[in-house]
Amino acid sequence: MKTYLRILQYARPLLAFLPQYLLYTVLTIFFSIGNFTLIIPLLSVLFDKTDKVPAHAPDHLPGFKPTIQWVTDTFNYFFADVLTAHGKMGALAFVCGVVVVSVLLSNVFRYMSLRLLAKVRARVIRNLRRDLYHRIIGLQLSFFAGERKGDLMSRFTADVQEVETSVVNTFTAVIKEPLTIIAYFLVLFHMSVPLTLFTLVLLPISGGIIATIAKRLRTQAKQSQKTLGTMLSVIDETLGGIRVIKAFNAQEYIKGKFEEQNDQYARTSRNIDNTRDLASPFSEFAGVSVVAGLLYFGGTLILGGQSALDGETFIGYVILFSQVLTPAKALSSSFGNIQRGLVAGERVLSIIDTEPAIRDRPDAIVLPPFERQIEFYNLSFSYGETPVLYDINLTIKKGQTVALVGGSGGGKSTLA
Repeated sequence: MKTYLRILQYARPLLAFLPQYLLYTVLTIFFSIGNFTLIIPLLSVLFDKTDKVPAHAPDHLPGFKPTIQWVTDTFNYFFADVLTAHGKMGALAFVCGVVVVSVLLSNVFRYMSLRLLAKVRARVIRNLRRDLYHRIIGLQLSFFAGERKGDLMSRFTADVQEVETSVVNTFTAVIKEPLTIIAYFLVLFHMSVPLTLFTLVLLPISGGIIATIAKRLRTQAKQSQKTLGTMLSVIDETLGGIRVIKAFNAQEYIKGKFEEQNDQYARTSRNIDNTRDLASPFSEFAGVSVVAGLLYFGGTLILGGQSALDGETFIGYVILFSQVLTPAKALSSSFGNIQRGLVAGERVLSIIDTEPAIRDRPDAIVLPPFERQIEFYNLSFSYGETPVLYDINLTIKKGQTVALVGGSGGGKSTLA
């Protein structure tokens, strides 16, 4: 969780998009739930039970309250009014029209939230890659002696790409899906407390198994990213030293070294895919099992006269509960995908967190820009105890080429 929050910090300022995203998400959820709750009055018309509508409808338009009851009473008020004025066919057309408008608004707000999320994703990846590059530039040379260039390249490319696809893209799952599940359960509790409590007893079992799968994915992802870095290092060494490889006839040796890393990465990737793909089918199976149990339990309550739900309300309840499976399935899949992204994020952040061993002193003087010339006075230099330059006095003008020739070596420099 700490790594995930650090990655999201690269989207700062969060207040520039988070309130908007939450608003679009809430509106999307609101109209999405409305699409399915409207099935109940639709079934009332089709089953010819509209005589109960006036009994549930208020006499006047209720005042606004942020409650489920206010939404229900407002709809029943207009539904009863249309039913009285235009009959059953008019009521049927009214419900269908409201469903179309609700679906349209739901998708409009969902599209707006996705556009906002695309902007956030681009900002996170840009800032993350910038900080990584700036840190690499500021590190001392001794750091690169202990690091493989291929592994560093994999952090710029594969790891940052993994962060984008696995972490930032699942931002919608971290916020939207839990809010969707909570909203659905609020409506389900409003419709029937016993049935909803029954479902809550069964859901934590599947949640615990999915959490175990996600933990296993994290371990496998670490091995996968490490193997990929090693394999890229082998490729870099091959391309950089191809003349040496061919000169010493070491093609078979370097092939074996590459094949070993390539096979290991393929095995690890296959294991990750198998484990990740297990989460989605299992969550779907668990959800369908809960729905089947809900049908049996709810059916016994209704047939035994122990529930106030009528047939169309119970059908609407089951349909509405089945929609909980979609965000729950997306959430379980996202947790699996996030694990790979978090491992990649840790690899990138480990470089960003590396402090340079060589730093400027607090009182360091900033050199003025080079404009005219550089002058050396009484310059001497030695390798250990062996002196090679003695009392050099030199003036080099900007753009001038100067050659130094001595008994123990020479050098040439150009200042532009």
